[in-house]
Amino acid sequence: MNTNFNLLNKSFKLIEYYEKLLVNYPKKELILRQNIEKCYYEMIESLFAFNINNSDRIKQKHLKDYVIKVSMIDFYTNASFNKKIISKRQFEVIGRKIIELRKMSYGLMQNENN
Repeated sequence: MNTNFNLLNKSFKLIEYYEKLLVNYPKKELILRQNIEKCYYEMIESLFAFNINNSDRIKQKHLKDYVIKVSMIDFYTNASFNKKIISKRQFEVIGRKIIELRKMSYGLMQNENN
């Protein structure tokens, strides 16, 4: 997807990368896989809600929900790495993407406050 909203584009790129990894998750880690999928769908939902709403208070709420979901993706990534489901390289790639999303979302929060 190609939109003018960079945070949404970067989120889609994270999801595309993660979907390639989720195929290789073992069956015994089904809950972890489902939580990751649920979380990144909710991330996108929060961004769409942020983009559509006009009220600053509601936009801030959706942006904070987005940051929470990014943090949960980070937690699930750490859990996947600790369980040796993903490699160190994959862990680093996802980590860089998460850092970029966090920086962009915090910058957007600062911009919305001013």
